[in-house]
Amino acid sequence: MMQIKMNNFSKITMAILFVGLLSGCDKINNTSRTLDTMFGGDYEVHILGHETPYIVTNGKITSVPEKGYYVFYPKINGKKTLVQSPIQITTIIKID
Repeated sequence: MMQIKMNNFSKITMAILFVGLLSGCDKINNTSRTLDTMFGGDYEVHILGHETPYIVTNGKITSVPEKGYYVFYPKINGKKTLVQSPIQITTIIKID
């Protein structure tokens, strides 16, 4: 077996590249969440663990990527109510 010896400069360079790669993935994830913001229309919002979907009529659903959730106002018992749901467990369907 061939053994590769790395000097301190190589180790530091590899560590910096690894950290840079990880932080780059986080930036891409936050950017994709920002692009999830949906304006205007009717939506059906399913949240894992909730039996019935929330219906947003003539409203909007906004993502808050730095906190990891969606914000929307469905009618619950006849009143528009603020709901925040985690992005990872929420499915949004546009109603035509």
